Amino acid sequence: MKFEKKYILYLVVTFILCYAILANWENGTDIVRTIYKTSLPFLYGAAGAYIVNIVMSAYEKAYVYAFKGSPLVLKVKRGICMLLAYLTFFILITWIISIVIPDLIASISTLTKFDTPSIKEVVNQLEHNKLLARVIKYIGGDAKLTQTITSYSQQLLKQFIGVLTNILTSVTVIASAIINLFISFVFSLYVLANKESLCRQGNTLVDTYTGKYAQRIHYLVDLLHHRFHGFFVSQTLEAMILGTLTTTGMFLLQLPFAGTIGVLVAFTALIPVVGASIGLPAMWVLMAITIGASLRGIVGMIIAVPLAATLYQVIKDNIQKKQAIQKKQVS
Repeated sequence: MKFEKKYILYLVVTFILCYAILANWENGTDIVRTIYKTSLPFLYGAAGAYIVNIVMSAYEKAYVYAFKGSPLVLKVKRGICMLLAYLTFFILITWIISIVIPDLIASISTLTKFDTPSIKEVVNQLEHNKLLARVIKYIGGDAKLTQTITSYSQQLLKQFIGVLTNILTSVTVIASAIINLFISFVFSLYVLANKESLCRQGNTLVDTYTGKYAQRIHYLVDLLHHRFHGFFVSQTLEAMILGTLTTTGMFLLQLPFAGTIGVLVAFTALIPVVGASIGLPAMWVLMAITIGASLRGIVGMIIAVPLAATLYQVIKDNIQKKQAIQKKQVS
C-alpha cells in the first residue's frame, strides 16, 4: 500500500509540474531567455579566461624557473603573469589591426580612384549611347522627367531616414556590447586570479552532491580539459605557421597585401581540420565541423571538434571496459 501511495504521489507531482510548465510556457521561456542573455558576459568571460590561462600557465612556468630562488618575487607571480598574458593578446590584436586596416584603406582607395580622362571618356560614351537615348525617350519630356526624379528623391529620403534609424540602433548595440565586453573582462580577471580555489570548490561540490557519480564527472571534466587544451594549442600553432609562411612567401615574391593575406590565412586555419592530435578521426572531424557550423557558425565549428573528440574517447573507453569485462566472464 505504501508502495502504491508513493508512486501515486510522484505521478500527481509530475502532473502538476507539467501543467504549470505548459500553462506558463511563454512567461517561462521569457525568463529563461532573459537569464541566458544576462549570463552571456559571464560565460564569455569564463571562456576568455580559459584561453588566456593557456598563455598565462606558460608564463608562470617560465617565471618559476627564472625566479625559483626568490620567494618574495614568487609572491607576485600570478599578477605579473596575468598582466603579461593579457598584454600578449593586446599586442597581437593591435598588430593584426595595424596590418589589416592600412591595406584595407589602400584597396578601397584604389577601387574608388578615377582619373579625369577616364571620366571624360565615360561622359562621351553616355552622350552617344543609343540605348540611353531610348531610355530618356521612354521616360518622357522635362516635366515627366522632373516628376520621376522627385519620386525617386522621396524614396531616397525614406531610405536615408531608415539608414539613420539603423545607425542609432547600431550605436545602442555597440554601447551594450562594450559594457558586456567590460563585464566579461573583469569576470575573467576574477576567474584567473582565483582559479585554484574555484577548482577546489567545484571538486568539493561534485564530491558532496553527486555521490557515486563523482568519479565519472571528474573523468569527464579532465577529458574535456585535455581535449580543448590540446585542440587550441595545436590549432593555434598551425595557424601561426601557415600565416607566417604565407606572408614570408608573398614578401619574397613581392606580391601586394602580403600581411593582410597572411593574417587571413591564419584566421581561416583556425577553422578546425586537426583531429588526429586530439584523437578524432578525419571523418568525425568533418561531421563535427558541419554540425557545429549549422548551429553556431565559426564558433560552433571551433567548439564542436573537441566536444566530438571527448564524446569519441568516452565511447571508446566504455567499449574497451565492457569488452574487458566480457573477456573476464568468458575466461
